[in-house]
Amino acid sequence: MTEGHMYRAVMDFIHEIKESQEFKDYRVQLAKIQDEPKLYDKVNEFRQKNYIIQSTEEGEAFIERMDELEREFEDVRAIPLVDDFLAAELCFCRMMQEINEMIWDEIDFQ
Repeated sequence: MTEGHMYRAVMDFIHEIKESQEFKDYRVQLAKIQDEPKLYDKVNEFRQKNYIIQSTEEGEAFIERMDELEREFEDVRAIPLVDDFLAAELCFCRMMQEINEMIWDEIDFQ
């Protein structure tokens, strides 16, 4: 698989990701919400349903299902701890998506 200098480069890259403010913020918020297991379970239920909708629905069905999800979890989403966690998670995920896009663009994989 990854040998020599490539392995070292990947490990250095991982280290840099872990040192990013986005990752640190995510880890802080994750630890906070994990301190409340019942709330963390509800957040994970929301995250799972959100992922399924975003992965499977399109057009009007997507909008309807997302509206339903927002209504179902409105009380949970109103909790500042949940909002802070989801915002930090989104920020980190967007950073990782941008990194992924940059890698694929730069290597011009066809």
